[in-house]
Amino acid sequence: MRIEVMQPTGHLDANSTNYFRQQASNVLDRKPDVLLVDLKHLKQMDSSGLGALVFVLRSAEATGCKFALCSLSEYVEFLLEATSMKDLFDVFENRNQFEQSLRKV
Repeated sequence: MRIEVMQPTGHLDANSTNYFRQQASNVLDRKPDVLLVDLKHLKQMDSSGLGALVFVLRSAEATGCKFALCSLSEYVEFLLEATSMKDLFDVFENRNQFEQSLRKV
């Protein structure tokens, strides 16, 4: 199983979403089985960042790649819940929990 991990840092907002989408597209071009986006080092995200995550989720699904998020900050988790989008994503508390879920498959 090929797993790719992306770790955005800083802000995922209108200024950085195009770069994030391009990086994700480059990763998906390598045809991984799973793409994990580890948000441990993400300080802030706005609606543009949320849109970028949905874009990458849909792109991953289109290629047959499983998509997951981990290490959400309280703010990002709140944003996903407030927009009723948390259920769109496979969300893990941290990378260790994600890796344990793979062993169960």
